[in-house]
Amino acid sequence: MPHRILLADDHEGIRRRVRSALESAGFDVCGEAANGQEAVSQAKDLVPDLIVLNLSMPFMNGLEALPQIAKSVPSAKVLIFTMDDGDELRREALRRGAHGFVSKSSPLGDLVDGIEKLLK
Repeated sequence: MPHRILLADDHEGIRRRVRSALESAGFDVCGEAANGQEAVSQAKDLVPDLIVLNLSMPFMNGLEALPQIAKSVPSAKVLIFTMDDGDELRREALRRGAHGFVSKSSPLGDLVDGIEKLLK
C-alpha cells in the first residue's frame, strides 16, 4: 500500500507539479491544502503518513500549523518545502515539529528523495 501524503501549499501550480512528481514516484496524495488552517484540518481528518508543508501561506502559516499538526497527528512526518530556507527558520521549523526541510529551489527529485528518507 503506498504511503499517503498531504500537500499544503498556497500555490495551486506548485501543488499540481508536486502531486504529479509524487504520484509518479508511487505515493498516494490523499489531500491538498491551500493554507495552514486547511492543513491542520485535513491532517486530522486524513491522518497521512507525511505532510509536505509550505511555510508562507495565508490565514495560518506553516510555522503556526506545525505544533497543531504534531499534536493532533503525532504519527505523521512533516517535510517543509519552502523558498524561505534560512538557517534560523530551519531551526525554528525543526523545533516546532518538522522532520525535514527541502528548498523549493531544489529539483523535485530532492523532494521525492527527502520523503523517501523520512518514510523509511
